[in-house]
This record gives sequence, C-alpha cells and structure tokens, in this order.
Amino acid sequence: MRGRSRQRPIVNVGKKIVLFVGILGIVAGVIAAFLLYRRRERVEPAESIPVPTDMMIELEIPEHILLEQSERTKEEISEVRQYEDFLHRMEAARTQEEIEKNDFQIIEDQIFSLEMAGVGEVVMIPALDAVSKRLVLFFAETKEGGSIVFRTERLETNGQFAGQFRQGNREVAAVSFPDIDQDGKQDVVLVTVSDVLELDAGFSEKVGDVLFQGTGGFYQDWRLSKRINQYSMNKSVRQILSFVEEGDSTEAMDTAATREELIKHGFVEEQGRSYWVNFEKLGKLLVVPGHYRMAEYHIFMIYLINEDGNVVWNFQPMGEFENLYEFLDIDCRDIDGDGLKDITVLARYTYDTTEGEMLTEKDYTIYYQRTGGFLEDSELKSRYMCGEETTMEELVVLARAFWGWGEEND
Repeated sequence: MRGRSRQRPIVNVGKKIVLFVGILGIVAGVIAAFLLYRRRERVEPAESIPVPTDMMIELEIPEHILLEQSERTKEEISEVRQYEDFLHRMEAARTQEEIEKNDFQIIEDQIFSLEMAGVGEVVMIPALDAVSKRLVLFFAETKEGGSIVFRTERLETNGQFAGQFRQGNREVAAVSFPDIDQDGKQDVVLVTVSDVLELDAGFSEKVGDVLFQGTGGFYQDWRLSKRINQYSMNKSVRQILSFVEEGDSTEAMDTAATREELIKHGFVEEQGRSYWVNFEKLGKLLVVPGHYRMAEYHIFMIYLINEDGNVVWNFQPMGEFENLYEFLDIDCRDIDGDGLKDITVLARYTYDTTEGEMLTEKDYTIYYQRTGGFLEDSELKSRYMCGEETTMEELVVLARAFWGWGEEND
C-alpha cells in the first residue's frame, strides 16, 4: 500500500549480512593472491622467464656503427689520458731546468721579469707543449735553477679547437705587464699566434689573453678574453689595453643594426666609394666601406645595407693587421664561377714588428657569395700574396684563373 513500508524479519536480514561478509572475504583473498603473484612476477629476474625461441627478436647493429662508436670512444679516452699526462708533466716541472725535460719548448725571446706579490721578482717563461702545442706560462724565481712558483695553461689561446687536446699555438707575438685593475699588482696581457682552420695549415690569427694577478698566482677573466677575441680587439697589446683600460670597443661595429646606428657609434664612411650591387641571393644592397677609430687604430669595416637602411652583412678584411693605412679598391664580380657576385677588397695596412718598427703592407681579401651569406677565401690566400704593384684587375684575373675560368665567361 502506497505510503507504507513493510517491516522485514530481523533474522533474515542477519543471515544475509553474514553471507555478504563471507563473499566479500573470499573476493578480497582472491585479489590479494593475484597481486602477490604479479609482484613476484615483476621481481623475478628476466632470464628466469622462458621465452619461446620463435618469439625472440635479435637486434642487429650495423658493424660500421659499432666500429665508429668504438673508435670514437678510443679517441676520447686517448684525449683524456693525453691531457692528464700533459698536466702531470706541467706539474712535474719544478725548476726552470725541468721545463724542457718535461717536453715543453721554451719561447726564449718572450721571457720577461715582473713583480709577483708575496714572492718578489720572477720571470715569466712561456713554453709550448711539444705534443699538443698547448701554451703554458711558467713563473719562476730569477736565480739560476730557480723554482717554479706558479704555472697556468688556462688561456684563451688553448681553446681555439674546442674540446680538443691538441691546439694550434705557434708563437707568442707580444707580452706586457700593466696594472690593469689598479690594485698595485702587475697583470699579464698576452698576444699569441694560433693556427685556426686546420692544425699546422699555416693559416693563423692572433689571440688575446688577459690574466689578473691575485693571491699567489694569476687568473683569467674568461668573459673579458671572450669579448676581446670575439670582436677582434686582439691584434696588439695596445689595442687590448685600449679596451680593458679605456673602454674603447669595436662591439658596436658588429652589433649595430642600421646605417644610422653605425654613424652614431663613430663609423666613418669612405666618401664616394659606396655603391649599389644586385646580389643574386641577398638582393639589392649598398656596399659601404669605411673605418672605426679605436685609440690610435683605424679598424677597416665593410657593410652591406638594404634599401631600408638595415645592416644585412658586415666584414672586417684586416685579418691580423693592426691598422688600416689606406683603402684602395673594392670590386663585386663573380670570382669562383658559380654565377654569384663575390667581393674582392684591396687595401694597405700597418703593423708593428717585435722590434717595435711599424711596417706597411698591401693585402687583399675575397668573400665568396653563398646561399646564406658570404664565405671568406683561404685557399687562394694561402697560395698567393699580392705585391705592392698589384692592381685590382690583376687580382681578379689571377683569382679567376685559380678557379679555372676568365673574363670570357662573363
């Protein structure tokens, strides 16, 4: 009847409750047994579980990949061991006489004395490792057979081939001991010459290093060294000092985005020498040669600027020369015969000899146009040096002949 509920006997309800609890216990036991089995199955070693042979899959790694990995591993292990041996030999040199006994070649003409805090007068002895061509600076007592009081190989010039034990250091170009940070201690400014394209290839560039004197030794400011070399402020001690002491820098010449910014930062264009060129891959661009003044140096730069006034590409043709003496000519014709206009530059530069004499030299640079920009020539440059009477026309004919074609192909 609607609105009423029928009361069930208490006995029947109790029996059903007992039955339900029993069934629940059985189910729980089954689940626990299953979980225990699965757990034991996971813990049991894989090899104890039989696998039908027709289901086994053999993964075959190509032999050449295994060989490459093996050789790479051997090379890496060899490099590590060679470096450890190098460090051991460096530490084993405890006196001046022991430097060469540990396979280091002393650069005799670049040994100079300086004051070292807490020690007195010492001599800095630069030496090249005969095995790796890594450069080490040994600081020793001045007396004959004097003890080594400090040594370091933490130099920018030892990192030109990143991640490699062997480097391309050839010589020390200049050394100076100014007090850069005005703390009353002599610091070290070092300019080295290093092969940078291929080891022993003969194509080299200068590398600048700055070491500050601390307590009991010298330490490299790697951020400073990186900027010096990244922006080519490494050609001489004077150029490095004009940056670290006076704050003069060529960074803006690399980072400026517009022609207006270049002029704002002191770029001086060669009057009447800029002209428009249709580059096949980059479009219509204004070729702008000029220079930037850094201390007493004129840094030669060339910019490619589009019709909106934005910098598309830049070049620094000076190579290892310190100063632009005279801009002579620039030509935009195809040199290597690929149908793309290249850029050839001719100028005179000055540089200081180790004896302090300033010399002038005529030189050229060629940039080959590629899909993504330009590539500086190194092949022709390693085979041919222009003379004082060489003209742009003669240079273009010579360069084209090197690539196996001439003006008749224009």
